[in-house]
Amino acid sequence: MMKKIVTFGALCALLLTSCRSAGAVQTSGSSQSDGIQQAARVQVENVDTQVITVTSRETVKVVPDMAEIVFGVTSQNADAAVCQQENQEKVNQLVEKLKELGLGETSIQTSGYDLSPRYDWQNNGQITGYEAVTQVTASDVSLDLVGNVLTQSVEAGANQIQSVSYLSSTYDESYQEALKLAVAQAQEKAQALADASGCTLGQAVHITEYSNNQTARYVAGNVMAAESDAAAAPAVVMPGEIEVEASISVDYAIQ
Repeated sequence: MMKKIVTFGALCALLLTSCRSAGAVQTSGSSQSDGIQQAARVQVENVDTQVITVTSRETVKVVPDMAEIVFGVTSQNADAAVCQQENQEKVNQLVEKLKELGLGETSIQTSGYDLSPRYDWQNNGQITGYEAVTQVTASDVSLDLVGNVLTQSVEAGANQIQSVSYLSSTYDESYQEALKLAVAQAQEKAQALADASGCTLGQAVHITEYSNNQTARYVAGNVMAAESDAAAAPAVVMPGEIEVEASISVDYAIQ
């Protein structure tokens, strides 16, 4: 087996030689949609099956319509039991407010809890008190209610807003669109390589779909639908757009 590493500029000449000698050609590289020319790896093999292998990546942008909010409730007290009790009272107030706003119990989760001592390291590490932190995650929040939920949750006892994640209920459709675009891009890349090297491009003989990040994928749940009167103006929320990316590798037969 003979292997060569060439730059993209020398790729066409090497492909032409390999096609004429009935070898197999394999190339791999990142999508060129960002305008940055990448180095290519070409592998020539004397095998019965001749293929061109290309990789492709495409992104579809979509406006989110749902959100997930992670709150933190922190309490401090010199006594551990009192600290825990005070923290639980604040958490209960937050949960009741979320329910009042229309969120179902199945969409409210105690996602983290910690009770730990506080130390005075300038005084031999003496314990000076305790701190309790409870993390509450609210899912299925409609995007038009996020600002009001953020404002009223603080009034109800949450003293930390740890994260706001934006989700799309049309994620699957957007991902399928990205896959189609990636396949079309792979076809164009393979055809360009075949034309430049004097080969005849055949059908796709193998397609690999790489794993993708689905953190923005929303599965329908108990959507928050109600909104109570707000004493203060809701927080300004600008969700922007979510990028849905598909990445594949395709083997095309050549002659």
